Formats: sequence, structure tokens, C-alpha cells
Amino acid sequence: MNCVGRPFNGRPFFTSILERLFAFGVIMEGQARHQQVVQQQRLQHQLEIQSMQIERVFDEHQVPAQVSGGTVHPRSIRFELQTQVVQGLERLKALKDELVSSLGGVAVQVEQENGRFNLEVSRDEDVPVPLLELLPLLPDLPPITAVLGLAEDDRPVLLNLTEEDMTHVLVAGDSGAGKTELLRATAVSLAMNNRQSQLQMLILHPGGDGTGLDRLEPLNYLPHMLSRVIVSPEETEQVLHFLVNEMTYRREQSIASPTIVIFVDRIVRVLENGEVSVRHAMTRLLQHGADAGIHLIMATSRPEAKSLATWLKGDVPVRLVGQVADEEQSRIAAGTSSVHAEYLLGHGDFMAVGNGEVIRFQAAFMGDYDLHLCLEDLHRRRPPALLAREVSTRPHINMENDLPANKPVQPFVYNGKGISIESHLLHDASQREQGDAFLEDEI
Repeated sequence: MNCVGRPFNGRPFFTSILERLFAFGVIMEGQARHQQVVQQQRLQHQLEIQSMQIERVFDEHQVPAQVSGGTVHPRSIRFELQTQVVQGLERLKALKDELVSSLGGVAVQVEQENGRFNLEVSRDEDVPVPLLELLPLLPDLPPITAVLGLAEDDRPVLLNLTEEDMTHVLVAGDSGAGKTELLRATAVSLAMNNRQSQLQMLILHPGGDGTGLDRLEPLNYLPHMLSRVIVSPEETEQVLHFLVNEMTYRREQSIASPTIVIFVDRIVRVLENGEVSVRHAMTRLLQHGADAGIHLIMATSRPEAKSLATWLKGDVPVRLVGQVADEEQSRIAAGTSSVHAEYLLGHGDFMAVGNGEVIRFQAAFMGDYDLHLCLEDLHRRRPPALLAREVSTRPHINMENDLPANKPVQPFVYNGKGISIESHLLHDASQREQGDAFLEDEI
């Protein structure tokens, strides 16, 4: 397609319905220099975290050694060790497996050179589109706009969830296409550019097993998350019931803020294995959720499933299609025969489809060290509490073990309109107004 437009000051321009839904950012002059600064920050943060991971292993085994410096090479990082280990090299080599585990499975070699001990740690290959290097190029994103990746002409591809034509999104592709990584990067990009009073998120990963969960669980620490990743059928039913009640209330009161984005990994499993009440709730959210500011971003490796085709009908105008097995799967996933997603390369190579038009893009990637850096930044930006004791009209979900160990409990934040899984709170309008004022001051 011909994507023509004029430069803009960090805001999207639109030349078609597709570009209203996705949009292309324009990289402003001078922002490339800021990108280089971000690259250095990413590397420095990775080195600091890896140094701590290495020293933690030494401490656990009472090995008197610490990282004293090092050198970054294109394919590896050499950590210089300051140690007084009597047994020397052999004792350090005995910790190799634990060092590998602590560092996330990367290759590790313990060496001795000129009387000094070094730890050689392999570096992951550079990913095509690191999200943290893409975000600085778009300093003035519109509210509730996700950064998806880079198009073939190197323009950022954005997904604006507040557009009139935007309702829900389907992400489809085989194993290895990059669906879960796209969900992860989309969630982080939304969190980095929107306050909690504007945006809240939930993630459903039914079954809680298989690939993908380990990539989604770290998102539990995003302050925008209303709950940890939902994995059990009971919790899924509970949360969907809450969301339907919330949607009903919002429609009655003509409320659409804050935006709620629900990421559903394995949507077919939800539809096929869920109770009738689960399918009914999902259907209501699909049909009416967007009118109340509730959007579904759903992923599946089975776009051909009859349960999905029957359920979706015409309520999902945006499709993000990764590599699939054959032409028929491509046609079903994209809703058109012109995409040919069977020829995509996988690993984040996607087609964005809307209104019959297509944009090919490389999905942005959010690595573990980058995510840790984002979380530090998000929590550092949160203003300190100004109250002598905690007083909050905000709701929460009552679930046991709701959050990971050592994580501060984050209550439900719904712009002061106290809502819980069990029932609506703050029925009185004055109470709701007080809640709104409380949130505006605190967040």
C-alpha cells in the first residue's frame, strides 16, 4: 500500500482507515542521539544486574569473590573477578552450572589469565527492534497508543486504542511466530506512556502451563496490572464476571475511562474449555466492551478453530498475523487471501491487517534486562504517598497469593469508582467524586 503523509511533531498522521488504526510515527531529528544514550543505559543496566547475579552465586556458596570490572566484546562480556579463593580455578568452575542458571541460561566460561580469574559470559544476539530504543523516537505518543514495531520503511507502527474504529485485536501465528513477545512488548509500551489513572491491564493465560507464561509473568510487576497473570479456570471466570459488571456500569453511566486492556493468550482454550458463563462473558465483552473503554488483545496459534471463527464474526477489525502453516490458515487469520502469512519468517515478522489493507512490520522486543530497567523507571516515577496512613476508596480483587512475593500490593485503580469482583462499592455519587480527586492527587 502507498503510505504517504507529512511529518508531524511526534503525533500520528492518517491517510486511510488502516493508518487511523495503526498509524506511522515519524522519527524527529536529534532523537537518534537520544537513542544512543538509551543503548548505553541498557548495556550499563545489564552489566549491573549480571554482576549482582554472579556475586549472589558466590555469596550462596561462601566463595570470597566479587566482580571488579570487565570488558564488553561484540559476542561476550568478560567479568574480571577479585578473589582470594585458595582452591582457585577448580572451585570457580564447580559453580559453572549455577552461574549459567542464574544468568538465564547463557554460556559461561571460567578462565585464568595472568594470575587473574575471569568469567566469560556470552551475549545474546542483538534483536532487530528493541522496544526501549524505539520509544525515545516517539516522545509525544497519543494516549493509550501501543508501539508495535517497525515497518519495512523503518517507520514506527503504532496502535491507537482510542480511535473510533478500534475495538479489539487478534494476534495469530504458529509457535515461534512471536505472539507472546508481541503481547509483552505491547503491554510494556502502553505502561511506559500512560499513567495508572488512564490505563489498567489484565493478562489471562489459561492453563498456566506450556510456553509463554514465563514471558508474561514478569509483567506482574507493572504498576498498571490489576492482578497477577490469571491462569486458573476459577480465576478466569471470576475476572470475566467482574469485567462484564464493570462494562455494564460504565455503559449505564456513559463512562469509558480509564481504559482497560485485557491480554488473552490462548483465546481458543478459553472458548473451548471455559464454562458457558465464560463464553457468554467473553461474547459480551467482544460486542460491547470497546464502547466502555475495555479492549481485548487476543492471541492464538489456532486461527482455524471453529469456535473462534464463530465467536469472532465481524467484531475484530485488526489482525496481527505472524508466520502460519499454510495459505488456508493465513486466509482465516487475516480475514483476507492477500496476506500470504505462510511466507513470513517467524520471530516477530508480522502483517498488520485492517480494512483489507496490509502493513508488514518487525515486532518490537522487550528483553528481561530491559524489562527490569523499565520497572525501575516506572516505580521511581510513582509519587510518594502523602498520607499519614493509607486511606483508599479504590477497589481490589480478593484472591489468595494475588501477587509475587515481596511485591507491594497494588489495589485496583478504577478512577476512584470503587469496583470489586464481588460487587460495586461507592454507590453514592459524592463518594465517587472523592475517589476521583484522591486518584488525581496520588497518581
